[in-house]
Amino acid sequence: MPSGGTTQPGPLSVAVAEILRREFNRSDFVSQKALGAAVGISQSQMSKHLRGERVLDVDQLDALCDALNLQIVDVVRSAQAAARRRRR
Repeated sequence: MPSGGTTQPGPLSVAVAEILRREFNRSDFVSQKALGAAVGISQSQMSKHLRGERVLDVDQLDALCDALNLQIVDVVRSAQAAARRRRR
């Protein structure tokens, strides 16, 4: 695994972001700032995560899933299926 620098989001990360963005839009959170505060990141970072421009680490993904009442396994499974469909 490469060290240092910024990791560019791959197809799976982008698919995860799409799922999280969709679920955020359906949620009771009134803003990205409120969701970010719930998981301990800034609104700016939250925006980048939800646009698929920044890679989430596993702990951040877990916190976001918890805040949005999602099962991390379901999110990853759905994202993996979506990413595989796009590759075909």
